[in-house]
Amino acid sequence: MAVSTGSKVFALVTLSVIAGMLFVLTRYLAGGGEVEEGEPVTAPIPEGVAADQVGGILVDAGVLGNALAFQAITRVDDRAAQIQPGTYELRAGMATGEILDILTQAPEAVPAFTLTIPEGLTVEQTLQRIADAEGSPFDADELREALAGVALPAWVPADLPDDAEPFEGLLSPNTYEFRVDIAAQDLLNQLVAETDANLEAAGVDEDDRYDTLIIASLIEREVRVAEERSTVSSVIHNRLDDDERLQIDATVLYAKGEAGTRVLTSDTDVDSPWNTYENTGLPPTPIAGPGVAALEAAAAPADTDFTFYVVCDFDTGEHAFTDNFEDHQRNVARYREIRDAQTGSYCADAA
Repeated sequence: MAVSTGSKVFALVTLSVIAGMLFVLTRYLAGGGEVEEGEPVTAPIPEGVAADQVGGILVDAGVLGNALAFQAITRVDDRAAQIQPGTYELRAGMATGEILDILTQAPEAVPAFTLTIPEGLTVEQTLQRIADAEGSPFDADELREALAGVALPAWVPADLPDDAEPFEGLLSPNTYEFRVDIAAQDLLNQLVAETDANLEAAGVDEDDRYDTLIIASLIEREVRVAEERSTVSSVIHNRLDDDERLQIDATVLYAKGEAGTRVLTSDTDVDSPWNTYENTGLPPTPIAGPGVAALEAAAAPADTDFTFYVVCDFDTGEHAFTDNFEDHQRNVARYREIRDAQTGSYCADAA
């Protein structure tokens, strides 16, 4: 059936009126809320978000004062189906057409920085490492402030000593890549979540995770020869089972707030709950951030009867292990000889 010329004209007029109303509505409702018009605004558009939802995201970001006009336009504009996910730099008060022009083109990639956290660092050393990473947008004070807003895993005890660092051992060593626009709290949350995931992957139940983390931190600070991790773990577990003091030098250094490796006899009487020469059982917190290998060794110690170890090679850090105090005393005497000489080994002849 033929369509009259009058009907065509009426349809064109109607579309023009609707387009005009939408344009006016767009300009009227495009105000950026509390953000001053024209001010730069960052708007994150997630993967798979519907066009109708984008309006609400733009309102929350401060680009628009109201989502209605944007939603109305996207229902008749083909570009709405071409919106790309990403983080966009927009301006408060932009018109919907301008916004759609930008959102249908993938945003420029946000710069990133690489962060390597070595095993065996304390929280303070880790925060400084993050701040010092090339391209890092953070300083250590900002990171420390952000850490206060990070949630501890439920398995961390609530009754730690007053002077304890609750996040000690929880900032997982690894190499990471982060966007420079990441929030400090989000970055730190990822490090804590990775520690929890590593413990789960090692098969550690939640009730045992904190003790395992503490043991892993002792292994991390005590062991230089990778093959010895599970053996040192067995010594720690055996001494705990025998209710013997661990007498681990690394805990004395932590208690004294020192990063060295030399512990004198006079150091072992430092008054601290972290001093395992004076206190039975594990220290109240980890003493460093352990890597995956140390966590695995803590969770699965070797099957030995060893209850003592001491360095037998000054250069490599290899240990001599024994299951009795007399042999251990002989090994200690020989260790002192190579320590005083700053070199040497008696590992092949150790008891």
